[in-house]
Amino acid sequence: MFVGHLGAGLLVKRIEPRLNLGVLFVAALFVDILLWMLVLLGAESVGAPQSAGSARFFTFEFPYSHGLVANVLWSALAALAGWFLVAPAASRRTRVAWALGLAVFSHFVLDLIVHVPDLPILGEHSPKLGLSLWRHMPTALALELLLAAGALAVYLHAARLSVWRTILICGTVAVAGILTAAGPYISGAPPPERILALSSLATLIVVTALGFVVEGRVGLTANRRNILGVSQ
Repeated sequence: MFVGHLGAGLLVKRIEPRLNLGVLFVAALFVDILLWMLVLLGAESVGAPQSAGSARFFTFEFPYSHGLVANVLWSALAALAGWFLVAPAASRRTRVAWALGLAVFSHFVLDLIVHVPDLPILGEHSPKLGLSLWRHMPTALALELLLAAGALAVYLHAARLSVWRTILICGTVAVAGILTAAGPYISGAPPPERILALSSLATLIVVTALGFVVEGRVGLTANRRNILGVSQ
């Protein structure tokens, strides 16, 4: 799942519009960013692709990035980061913290729906979770694309963007949707694990950077007068 996680970030933006969209993209994609970094370090790994009709999908050994307990921890740390980085005098400071934690934990919830049982509860040898929607790939992709399209529509309805920023966010979601839909049907041997990790990490970095460009500001919030805090 890729574009679906962007959709989750867009939906959390609707819940807490003061948060920067780039930050929410980072939060929603955080555990994937962590995964590919850990793959490069040799701490997690990618399994052989499995077939689902004419499609295929990967399984993983990723207890540190994608485990249930690990995701609760990452979400709590994100909420704490939001609490301490937001201006102390800001109203609804707790709401911002909860929104950041929700964005991070949304990744596990969405992955739980599509993954085969490879999401560990605690460690590598603990019971693994997954509802296996990837075994019905057209349904999984349709659900993910609908989530992303609906979230984008909700975001655009509430956001006040210039024409070029609207084109940018629509283009970002569209390209992510194309990559998501095409990926399972690419034939041939997968690239070496290191190349896969580097290319995936580069894609995630570009997408999150575009989220900051859409908002026109690098910082925790979208407020132009206060980069690190919510002042209203």
